[in-house]
Amino acid sequence: MSPAELEQRAERAVRRGELLVALEHFDAYLAQQPDDERVRQRMESVRALLQPSELVSRRRAEPEEPEPGHDTLSDAESGEMHASAGRFNDAAAAYERALAANPKSDLLRERLDEQRALARPTAKADLGHAERLEAPETTLGKGVSKMPRSAKAVGASFAPISSPPAKNAARPKDRVKLLESLLERIRSSRRKA
Repeated sequence: MSPAELEQRAERAVRRGELLVALEHFDAYLAQQPDDERVRQRMESVRALLQPSELVSRRRAEPEEPEPGHDTLSDAESGEMHASAGRFNDAAAAYERALAANPKSDLLRERLDEQRALARPTAKADLGHAERLEAPETTLGKGVSKMPRSAKAVGASFAPISSPPAKNAARPKDRVKLLESLLERIRSSRRKA
């Protein structure tokens, strides 16, 4: 590639935000034109834009154009792509094709087994052969478990609040007065206990 093309690709990568790719193109340019100070300064300004995490990981974005001879993915690469996207059925199918092309590969066989294990089952579960779990014991008619309960659960009462002591006394319509009467009933029940 000519130095002019490398510089153009580097600038396009900068505009797309692919700074690591741009630095690679600038490096390739400077390998051909080591005395070009203008491009060297531009490369340093792009390097200053990188975050520290980008410098550590050096993870490269996908290239702008595919490399010659890499126009299509192999079945194994396709399987990895599907697996990383969570499409395990598609990944297993791709690994089956890859294994058919290379039946002696233990790695492909292992990856195929992994993808099959992760794939969703297509048939219904066989509940006749499922493991049986013991149900908790209950008393007849009450539906209450015989399992020990905590002191708080045993002492708790979930019965509705009983009506006011005076059967003829009507409940207040005002919300504030209703709340005050409920609080008084709670205080009186605590004093008795």
